[in-house]
Amino acid sequence: MANILVADDEVSIRKLLSRIVESMEHTPVEASNGKEAFEKFKEESIDLSIVDLNMPQLDGLGYLKAVKELDPKAVVIVVTGFPSAETIIETIEDDGFTYIAKPIHVEQIKDLIERGLVSRETRLNEK
Repeated sequence: MANILVADDEVSIRKLLSRIVESMEHTPVEASNGKEAFEKFKEESIDLSIVDLNMPQLDGLGYLKAVKELDPKAVVIVVTGFPSAETIIETIEDDGFTYIAKPIHVEQIKDLIERGLVSRETRLNEK
């Protein structure tokens, strides 16, 4: 069972993602903004993060950069309702695991979570 951080300022999206995480028998750790998400990342053992691109106090890419400074092997899925080529490129350049556009499709996010956890395990086993 993994601890998966779910950060989105939209309550309905955050709750949907948390229910998906729970249905996969993992533990969701919720945050309503990027700053809160980063604090929870520092305080708890987070195996994977799912963060909204546009959040108050610290956006998704800011969260990604901050987390990567603490843990270069961290796995982050960036979610946005405003996809753009620039954001995709920046996410990849900052070594985010992947990028997904809203609306969220349950099977797609489940697949990304599973692949993200495998990626995390692989990264941890690298020398």
